[in-house]
Parts: sequence; structure tokens; C-alpha cells
Amino acid sequence: MIDRFVAVKTPFPNTFLIGVQKAGTTTFNNWLSQHPQIYCYQSLKDIPLFVKFAEEKQLNKRLSLETPAYNGESVVLHSAVNYIFYPSLLQKIATRKPDAKLIVILRNPVARAISSYFYLKKMLREKRSIEEALIYQPKKKFEITKYNNDFTYIEHGFYYAQLKTCLQYFSTKQLIVLDYDALKASPRQLLKNVFYFLNIDENFMPDLILKNVTGDLKSRFLQERMLKKNKVRKWIVDHLIDMWLPVSKRKMLKNKFFELNTSAQKQPAASSGISEEKMQHIKNRLREFYLHDTALLDELLGTSFYKKWFAHEVISNN
Repeated sequence: MIDRFVAVKTPFPNTFLIGVQKAGTTTFNNWLSQHPQIYCYQSLKDIPLFVKFAEEKQLNKRLSLETPAYNGESVVLHSAVNYIFYPSLLQKIATRKPDAKLIVILRNPVARAISSYFYLKKMLREKRSIEEALIYQPKKKFEITKYNNDFTYIEHGFYYAQLKTCLQYFSTKQLIVLDYDALKASPRQLLKNVFYFLNIDENFMPDLILKNVTGDLKSRFLQERMLKKNKVRKWIVDHLIDMWLPVSKRKMLKNKFFELNTSAQKQPAASSGISEEKMQHIKNRLREFYLHDTALLDELLGTSFYKKWFAHEVISNN
């Protein structure tokens, strides 16, 4: 009886924002969650449900901790950027929810890789130089691990390969592909298109605030205190946070801290010790990886990303 009650109160998502990293997914998830016809598992953002919660009962129990409670919204949303990255996760969505609707946001893969690098530097997880981190031979196969989630900078930009796999499990009618630049330049029209795709009120317009920007830290000291593990931090978590703060609120509070400690302004690469010449060299090398994949992507989707991202770039020969 209890399990059936939980199942009613904690519906499995019927809509997934599946990627990609550093393409405005946190912001877009926030915009979508404001719609009165969308219920969003906010505190589970970027946590693939099938990885952390392997058993159905375990997953239902975690979903039941979400607040506010589900209130009959027609769209139940979950967002995790690595869904698109791992074929096994797409397969599990298809098995559990074969009629699911999928949303993916694509960004110039060169800019995406560089943005991801600086974001992980800001989060104190990337210790390497930009050349060491971004110039390497990409892997073709990999397990679901934290390292592969974060440090496969090049591999995350192979959109054709990822979407080809996605369309093995879902039809094109179940998938809407968005342009990151359109999200920035014309968010209202983009949202109307997505609301139409989801068959909900297209006239609703959320508060268009930005989230999870890659900008520079206001205080590195505070960032280190928040992120680095130590005995004091562990005691606070074990004796205060665990007792008084629900699990569904912890990640949201942590993300709010990172947001407040991030400047909206980005410093030029040179201020990080990276010359314009070095940055251009890195862009050129990354570009070489993506030309063929992007051409195939356009053939698959009938889009024009190749022309938009690469055809008019001025690339140095150095």
C-alpha cells in the first residue's frame, strides 16, 4: 500500500533534458521548472537516475523526498547533461519510458570544451594546464565514471555520434534540438517552441534569469572552504546539515553558494596566463576533431551547424 502511494506521489519523468554540458542546461532547466504545467526534480539536476538509484524502490524513495510535492502537472521533467553522453543511459530511459520526450541543447563544441575546462578550474577540480587538458587523443569507449563525466572534454562534443545513438531508441518526433546561441539571443521564441513541443501553454513566460555561469570566482578562499574535504566540514555535514536540511535541499543550497560566489564577468584568457596565440592554437586543434562529426550531424538532423560554427571562422595557420 505504501509503495503504491509513493508511486502515485512520485511520478517517473516523462520529459528529459539530456544535454549537453556547458550549453545553458541549468538555466534552461530553471526556466522550464517555472511553468505551472511542468513538475521538475530540481534537486536531482545532473544526477542520472539510473546510476545513483539502480533499484526502482530506491529511486521512488528518493523521488518522494522532492519538495514541493507533485501536483498533477502534465510534464514531469528531469535534467542531466550526461544522459546524451552514455548510450546505456539513453537505453534505460527508453526501457522505462519509451514515449518520453527529449530536449537537447547544442553549443559550438570548441567553445563548449573550453568553457568546460574553465568551469572545472573554477570548481577546483581541474589542475592541469589548458593545453594538457584539451589537446589529447579522444577515447572511443568509456565507462560511466566521475572522471569521464568531467574530463572527456573532446568526447562531449561529438554530437552526431551521440544523437545517432539517441535516435536508435527514440523517434525524431520525440526529440527537440535547440541551439545554445538562440537560447542566449532569443530565449522567448525558443521557450515558445519548447512549450509547443511539450503540448503546454505557450504563452507562459518565466523569469529569464541566468544560472551556472562560468564566470570568475569572487572569493577563491570561500570556494576552497566549500569544496575541500576536511574534518571540520565533515563534522558540520554529519551533525548539522544531515540533521536539519532535507537531502532534496542540500544540492540546491550548495549551487546557490556557487552562484553567489561567481562573477557574471569573465576575465580574458590572458589574465589566466594563456596568451591569445596559445588559445588560438588550442581552438584550431579542437576544430579539427569536430568538422566531420558536425557535417554528419547536419545530414542527420537537416540542420546547418557546420556553416554556423565553422564555415566563416578565421583560423590562424600557426
